[in-house]
Amino acid sequence: AADNLTLCGFSDWRLPNINELESLVNSAVGDQATFLNGQGFTGVQALYYWSSSSYAPNPAGAWVVGMGGGDMSAYFKTDSRYVWPVRAGQ
Repeated sequence: AADNLTLCGFSDWRLPNINELESLVNSAVGDQATFLNGQGFTGVQALYYWSSSSYAPNPAGAWVVGMGGGDMSAYFKTDSRYVWPVRAGQ
């Protein structure tokens, strides 16, 4: 769960896993943020977003997706990155 996050009257938000987050990437375009902002999303930054998926070789890290070039990487969980909260559909 995304601890203590309440948006739009809902409190069941969570971080997407790496597969969910990577599914937003369109490999046919160079700038994911610009593409996603043109697809109905707003405020997408061309920076890294956290997933909930730990990095197996070092569990102190987690996978991130760069919404600039669409690349995946791992960062220490103590680093500051953007979040893209999601919740289950109804």
